[in-house]
Amino acid sequence: MPREMARQSVWIEAKSSNLSIQVQQKDRTVRVTLSGIFDQPGMQQLAARVAPVLAETGCRVILEGERLTHLDYRVTRSLIRWNRNLKQFRHQLYLQGWNDYLKAILCMEDWSGELVGRPVGESQWRVLDNILLGRRS
Repeated sequence: MPREMARQSVWIEAKSSNLSIQVQQKDRTVRVTLSGIFDQPGMQQLAARVAPVLAETGCRVILEGERLTHLDYRVTRSLIRWNRNLKQFRHQLYLQGWNDYLKAILCMEDWSGELVGRPVGESQWRVLDNILLGRRS
């Protein structure tokens, strides 16, 4: 295949006061790097930035959370709705690099484990207890 016909990666950056979003699309994989505080306006930006690169069905959407410092727990329900919408088009959502602190916040609303891949377990409860007691591990 000639080099001119090969699909190139697409980079899109969005900035808000709380969240930085970087989107890279290659073939059927969309990698989204999140940095900062993930809040409801950030969720709206995320969905708006990813939608244009999901022209095909059956894409892998990877949310890279290694650079996230905090997650507003109210975003969890929006993430679950977004994940369900993605599934309607045979897309798969993966969370990658999310630390135990962020996963524990997700578990406060994601009882069935749709986002973290398993129902709430003992390790998440320990981290959640520390969060509620004001100790960040």
